[in-house]
Amino acid sequence: MGLAASQARFLAITSRKMNCEFQSMQIAQDKLSVTRDLQSAATKYQNSLDATKLIWTTSIGETYELSYDLLMKPSALTDYQPYLITDRQGRIVLTDTMFQAAVDAGIIDDEGNPQGDASGRFTAGSTKTKNDNGDVISVTHPKDGDGSRDAFLLELVNKGELSSSMADKIIENMDYTKAGIGGEILDKTIAGVLSSTSFINKLSEREDKIENGKVTGYNDPVLDVGNKLIDLIKGDLGSTIASSSEDTSGFIITKNASVMSEADIKDLSLGDLLTGNYSITLMADPANAWSEDGNFRKILETFAELLGWDETGQNNITGTALNVDSESAMALDLAIDWTIQDLFKVTSNTSGTTNSQALANSVNAASNYNGVVTSDKNHNTISLTNMLKSFLTNFAIICDGASNTGFVINDTAGASRYATDDLNYSFLYGQDNSITDSDVLTGDFYNMLYNQICVNGATSDSTMRDLVSDPEYLMQAIKNGQLFISSLYTDGYYYQSAYSLIEGFDVVTDEEAIAQAEMEYEITKAKLNYKEESLDLKMKNIDTELSALTTEYDTVKNLISKNVEKVFTMFSS
Repeated sequence: MGLAASQARFLAITSRKMNCEFQSMQIAQDKLSVTRDLQSAATKYQNSLDATKLIWTTSIGETYELSYDLLMKPSALTDYQPYLITDRQGRIVLTDTMFQAAVDAGIIDDEGNPQGDASGRFTAGSTKTKNDNGDVISVTHPKDGDGSRDAFLLELVNKGELSSSMADKIIENMDYTKAGIGGEILDKTIAGVLSSTSFINKLSEREDKIENGKVTGYNDPVLDVGNKLIDLIKGDLGSTIASSSEDTSGFIITKNASVMSEADIKDLSLGDLLTGNYSITLMADPANAWSEDGNFRKILETFAELLGWDETGQNNITGTALNVDSESAMALDLAIDWTIQDLFKVTSNTSGTTNSQALANSVNAASNYNGVVTSDKNHNTISLTNMLKSFLTNFAIICDGASNTGFVINDTAGASRYATDDLNYSFLYGQDNSITDSDVLTGDFYNMLYNQICVNGATSDSTMRDLVSDPEYLMQAIKNGQLFISSLYTDGYYYQSAYSLIEGFDVVTDEEAIAQAEMEYEITKAKLNYKEESLDLKMKNIDTELSALTTEYDTVKNLISKNVEKVFTMFSS
């Protein structure tokens, strides 16, 4: 019985030992798998560091995420110009609703094929009724499906892709044109980039405005600051322009401390103020001069108006001078308050034995300050040059940030760093001939879109039409050459090309994708590390058990061997 029990025990130990060795092999395989998974995750993360994405950069340097609506809907971001998404055959990729609108309007068939000239694509198809004064009082829109541009607009309204009021405005105010198929190209570039030197030169260019054979100012209102100052002083300020330093009332404008005549003042431009040394002195009424809402603010607002500021609201984009987008419109408004605060936070007092000497002392002192200089003769003087420089510098700081520009307005001019003195700084300035009427620009956009659908047709791939609204799909399809972009060239026609050849498309590092990949890698690594630690613990326990089983195995084996030996010895004797 002892031998039998030992043998049974031996077989049980052998079985458990083999099972432990098998588990040890499995754990080793699992650890190898963890190593491979960790290496794969690291490789995937490393590759993701090269992730890029397509973005849209506007003509004034603003960047936006790429989307179907950005390219195929009218907005200032694309200067109201369609950047048509096209397939490899050059057909336009419309969304399902836009595709059906084109079908219902009669400009393409159910397969997306253009219907040709017989559809009337070159006719407006609407009738305007006017009163005796020539005002439009009613519009008869075309019937659905007649193939006209107006039918297309109305179908877009029916499908919820365009507002009814906008469709009416386009039909009433924007005639059909052959834009995009050789027709006239509207100037839609609102702003251009001017270096500080070019900007000042722009404010100094002169072209006389002649009325009844007499020069009455400049054609460009931005230059005509002299007449504006005279009108302001005599009008809203209800004062006079003094002609002598001995005068004790009214305003005196000086150049290099010399009193200017009214005729000389008329010749002033904003460029002159920036490059010269001009001051204005209120000879009396110091209380009003010191008010932040008083005379000097009105003078500053005159400068701001010439530079595009619109007092009706911060977001009123005029496209003139410096007011070219919502950011600059807001900056013009805020820069007035900032500059006024600078003017009234510091003063300097001067004196003089005579009225003329006191004026000269206050004018000379004003050229060194960004604030009001007073005298013991009730003179209140500011430097027009420093005021304008401070305003433009505050405008630049608001637009770009003080840390980015390095500009600063201090109490004294010498300690200040003005934007107009930095040759490397650039201003965005409204183009002289650009069209800013959004109704006209929107109408021209839909003219081009309509014409291109009529000429090239639309893709019949319903899957593509369904997916194209997804920004991720759109970006990848454009990047891998599945979709292309057709854009307007200088000859007035649209041509299909790769995105990399079109100004506005930029490839940048996809920080969001990289951050997402990093997060996924860290989560995966943490899971695999935990799994590896668990496997190590299991392996340690199995090694301990295996070591104990091995010891017991050897003991039982020796015991069986001795028992067998005793049996043979007993029977041999």
